[in-house]
Amino acid sequence: MSGTQYEIRLLRLAEEDLTDIISYVVADRPNMAEKLLSRFNVKLATLASNPRVGHLPTEASLKRLGYRYLVLDNYLIFYVIDGHTVYAHRIIHGARDYKNLF
Repeated sequence: MSGTQYEIRLLRLAEEDLTDIISYVVADRPNMAEKLLSRFNVKLATLASNPRVGHLPTEASLKRLGYRYLVLDNYLIFYVIDGHTVYAHRIIHGARDYKNLF
């Protein structure tokens, strides 16, 4: 890939998801919450130089909408690429029925 850098933007729901995840973790393991947030930031930053690194969902409806996702432990980061911007739509636990969240 060329040296193109993509802008990474978290939509409101993704920001709320991330806040909820970190708040949940901090209640039980404060030290782990900071590390987890850092790992989310690193994972999202990889999209700036390689936005197509994520997997294509198996669900046809999500695939048609252009979604891709990254995996971080038990969490899925769903995003779309539009021009030179990557929009993170949701960050959710993989055990959730995420198909109904879009």
